[in-house]
Amino acid sequence: MIRYILYLLLFFVVLCAATCRNKTSNTSGDTLTVAFYNLDNLYDDIDDVDHDDQEFTPSGHYEWTSERYQQKLENMAKVISQLVDGQAPDVLGVCELESAKALTDLINTGNLKNRYSLVHYDSPDERGIDVALIYNSNKFKLISSAKIPVVLSKNLKDKTRDQLFVKTLVLATNDTLCFYVCHFPSRREGKDESEINRFDAAITAKKFINAHLNLATANLIVMGDFNDEPWDKSILEGLQALNINQKSDATLLNLMWDFKSNGRGSYNYKGQMNCLDQLIISRPLIDGEQLKYKSKSVNILDANWLTQTGKYEGFPLRTFGGSKWLNGYSDHYPVYLQIQIQTNRNK
Repeated sequence: MIRYILYLLLFFVVLCAATCRNKTSNTSGDTLTVAFYNLDNLYDDIDDVDHDDQEFTPSGHYEWTSERYQQKLENMAKVISQLVDGQAPDVLGVCELESAKALTDLINTGNLKNRYSLVHYDSPDERGIDVALIYNSNKFKLISSAKIPVVLSKNLKDKTRDQLFVKTLVLATNDTLCFYVCHFPSRREGKDESEINRFDAAITAKKFINAHLNLATANLIVMGDFNDEPWDKSILEGLQALNINQKSDATLLNLMWDFKSNGRGSYNYKGQMNCLDQLIISRPLIDGEQLKYKSKSVNILDANWLTQTGKYEGFPLRTFGGSKWLNGYSDHYPVYLQIQIQTNRNK
């Protein structure tokens, strides 16, 4: 009788295990991670003649040697390799990058080696800094890419960095996922005086997106250092990216609004945190089934080890303080989000 009861219990255990497996085998709950990082003047160690990189040469203002360049690469690779919950992201948009050489050297440094493919175009910015995208080619297939020039109406001769569009195929689901990477013009002239430049950049992005994508169906992530905050004119009126927390029929939704209330940001200006680095998604990534934004997953990596102490306590620990070598990371914190992917394993 005891043996019979034991057999019966074993039967129920096996049956329950099989039932549980059947319930979870239809779909997988994998996650894609997407991030953006301003690399804070990642110049290579070559003196170029086609743009102004004199400050980043051995005899220049920053005494930019091969040794400092290598240390900068290692520092940036350290951040990227543990950017999202201690892991490297699947996709990373970057700005303040001088060249394809610098990006290639970066993705061949430390734990980043053999992980990423890249998309990069040289832009006409006078200092030679560009935007770019790196992606895990085990998870994504590149479909197409394009660089988008920005014309500044205030001064037609003034050159600024191009924007970048990348269309990929998510290999797990065969869905397309598009990325648009920006680095809007700076506030160097003053926020109000330079506002028109960022508005021009926003209109450029919006026109390209509207011309090439149907935002009712397209999976799109817009990312960048916008040198404006989510509530500024270039974002609200130019790009028309609205607060994700407000009910509206907006096709672009800005994920960064919650950081306003908790005092966090990606950039510190005169002791005030600013949310200049942003992640914006199209509505299908809210309503989607196979690709869907993981609610509340957007975050800023503002860990203590990335933050200065002492006189400039609370500022991101950057590469230089003035011309002083700090051996830090960037004057911006990186931002990231997660996308849930659901695939039918029985297909």
